[in-house]
Amino acid sequence: MSVSSAVAPKPEWVEKFESIVKPSQDYTTYALSTLNPEGKPKVRHVIHRDLTPSALFLTTTDTRMQKPVHLRHDPTVEIAWWIVEPAVQFRITGQAYVIPPANEADSASKFHDILTGLGLDPDKNVEGKPEWWEGQRKLLWDKAMSGHLRGSFGRPPPGTPLSEIEQKPEDWISSLPNDSDDPKVKKDIEYALSHFALLAIKPTGFELLELKATPNKRTQWTLKGDEWVRVEVAP
Repeated sequence: MSVSSAVAPKPEWVEKFESIVKPSQDYTTYALSTLNPEGKPKVRHVIHRDLTPSALFLTTTDTRMQKPVHLRHDPTVEIAWWIVEPAVQFRITGQAYVIPPANEADSASKFHDILTGLGLDPDKNVEGKPEWWEGQRKLLWDKAMSGHLRGSFGRPPPGTPLSEIEQKPEDWISSLPNDSDDPKVKKDIEYALSHFALLAIKPTGFELLELKATPNKRTQWTLKGDEWVRVEVAP
């Protein structure tokens, strides 16, 4: 038998999630599944960057990858995240959107649609303004990305057959600083940064499986309207 109860609008799972993930930088990678235009699941590992004030999961992507293509077709995603210690698993379902850089064409109209999808109100949520997202994008580029990872955004589009690329792999950009006074390096940075985008995920379901508990515990939260409903189920 399951036990159900309505919870407050503030997600109860946030405190549990942060108590496990925040204390350590070891838990930064999770599997993210999207649906391609044919409806087939595609999964890859991404790096967890932050949980925003409105409880949106934040990661990053190269705009030339297939993730943005999938999400334009269907924003539905699922996360599977295993934490070795203390032996817990998060499963998170939701809607994901790629946030366009502020200087991208039609970014204003795109941003309006994204706000709607993420359930954000410019008058109530700090994430409701384009400048907040652009600030986060620059902050992550400057502080969270290694030089090697920055360089990857300046290389040929991911997934391109090597036979179609004129430049040899050994001649690709290997690393980039976050800024430079050198004109050539500065141009390379601008080119790479133009492909660097944030990906925001609005959870609509959150599941916590605790395997060290005796007996094991499995708790599910589902967003219904503006309220999260908790259900305890058999593991």
